[in-house]
Amino acid sequence: MKKRQIFAIFVTSAVAFSVLAGCTDPQNPPGPPVTDDSTWHSLETEDLVEITLAGRDADTEKANYQQVVNDFNETHDNIVVHLEWWSDGTAYNIALDGMGKNLPDVFMLNDMSTMSFAASGKLANIRDHIDEAILSDLYPTAYEAYYFDHETKKKEKTENAGLYGLPKDQGPYGLAINEDLLRAKVSEYNAGASEAEKIDIDRVMSTTDPMKFDYFLDIGEKLVSVMGSNQYVCTGFDIQSTVYSNNSTFFSDDSCRTLDLTSDNFVGALQFIQDMYKRGIMPAAGTVTSGKTVFTAGSSIFYYTDAGPWQTKDFWQTCDFTWNILPMICGTAEGAISTSCVGGMSYSISNNCKYKDAALELVKYLVLDPTSQRTQYKRGQCIPNLVSMAQEYATDQYGFIAQQTGVENPCPANRGVWIDIVDGAGSVKTAADGSTYTDKITGRVRVQCFTPDSMWYTTLSNFIAGTAGSYGAFWKPKSDGTWVDIKEALEAYTPDVQFDLDDGWNAIDML
Repeated sequence: MKKRQIFAIFVTSAVAFSVLAGCTDPQNPPGPPVTDDSTWHSLETEDLVEITLAGRDADTEKANYQQVVNDFNETHDNIVVHLEWWSDGTAYNIALDGMGKNLPDVFMLNDMSTMSFAASGKLANIRDHIDEAILSDLYPTAYEAYYFDHETKKKEKTENAGLYGLPKDQGPYGLAINEDLLRAKVSEYNAGASEAEKIDIDRVMSTTDPMKFDYFLDIGEKLVSVMGSNQYVCTGFDIQSTVYSNNSTFFSDDSCRTLDLTSDNFVGALQFIQDMYKRGIMPAAGTVTSGKTVFTAGSSIFYYTDAGPWQTKDFWQTCDFTWNILPMICGTAEGAISTSCVGGMSYSISNNCKYKDAALELVKYLVLDPTSQRTQYKRGQCIPNLVSMAQEYATDQYGFIAQQTGVENPCPANRGVWIDIVDGAGSVKTAADGSTYTDKITGRVRVQCFTPDSMWYTTLSNFIAGTAGSYGAFWKPKSDGTWVDIKEALEAYTPDVQFDLDDGWNAIDML
């Protein structure tokens, strides 16, 4: 295409970020923000349009995205995309906040920020500009997280809700495992154990029948007895996956406005984590700076936290052992099912973008184009957004991952666990050996996604860590050797956490 004119886009930064609050007019219920319709028609001429894609994370991810951007530019004559990158996620989020409404044309937005950004009019509503039928090959839990109803103030797909992004990816947490160390330590333990006390390694390694809290504590204690100096059974933990997996949540109902932190199931989940510390399954609290680093160095069997698909590219570079993924540990409460916390980000478009149709073309390419998805998954970037691509990813059907890594059987072999998490539980599936099984694992988005901000969760986390309140850390013994009574402590401190949650909702209600 002849390049007749280039439109340049300059991103300016505001000195500080503020939420634009105001009183709601009862005669004009709140709705998706109004935008200049002409910004959706920039591609109707032959003019060349330049837009910016902003993202963040490790340099390995930047290299992956530069390749995707290059591929897009080569196949779109009238759109040029420039990649802007922050290697530090915190710095990136601060930068976005500082820009106010003058955001990059397309940018990665943390799923926990969708509600506040959409409510304050920063994001373009793409719902009327996209055929929602094209979303049929996406996991509903992925894209439905980016609807926001301005009247109900909830992230939900309703008739009047706006759609404020499409999924960059889904980040299901998994239980990472050092297979080499596990097999060595199980062999060492079993060599001296009675037949009844031996650890069944096949049971531990099952991808379809998740380990339960009590089983994990049992094998954990056994493995502790054969661990060497500076070796650990498990490093890291994830509170949300543990709570979800014990058939619990953080709220009393789906309005997510009232906390419920003292139910038996919630307390039982935190008690499981405390028990791992009590029994030496986890290193003593405060003695390990990074559970991930300990795991990648080969010094722990399990890494029970954010071992999601985005970590793959880093694990390929840092792990010199056979590592894999298992379902998150399942609770023992009635109705409990292994439920991983699922993080995620969207590709969102600034409501101030002058070339929204061009920006949307980029978003659709990143999210829905098979070539783009293959480029991302083979580089250890994510699981595919496309349901139709799940099997080829799980089995590396076309050898793309093997070719990328130069390894015949690249880790993790159990990539299908991540797929099982995001596609929900209950369906009957066929395993690689031809046998059938019922999917017993699922996922749930981060709890902060359901609330206007994360301040309440930060307050709760600080209390559990012992840096707020007067009870001390949940994960270490007190000076007299006793441990925090979890239920008593939560009963005492819930009002403080609720205060912060109320503050968040009051601010969003005024928009």
